[in-house]
Amino acid sequence: MCHEDETFLNLLRDKTIELNCDLIVGNVDMSASLVWDEDCQITEYGVEKYKEIMSAPYKRLDNGNIEIYCDNYKLGEEFVMAAAGYIGVTEYEKIFGTDM
Repeated sequence: MCHEDETFLNLLRDKTIELNCDLIVGNVDMSASLVWDEDCQITEYGVEKYKEIMSAPYKRLDNGNIEIYCDNYKLGEEFVMAAAGYIGVTEYEKIFGTDM
């Protein structure tokens, strides 16, 4: 089901969902999975940094993965690697506002 009127940011801010899935951005499978639950958050800095992805519509696929309708797959890769913790602690806390 495509959520054209709902952005990926809205999905991340929905505290009723838990995600443990792969993302597809710009028709490219991302190299890390996204694990997201009610304790996860993204700061305004993170929203701005990943604005293209956050403002994009998405589709939850039958296999549970999520396709984000954004052509910037490099930004998608940067986002999933950051969410997986493959960045410095200071930058992680600026983006996600929590300890790693």
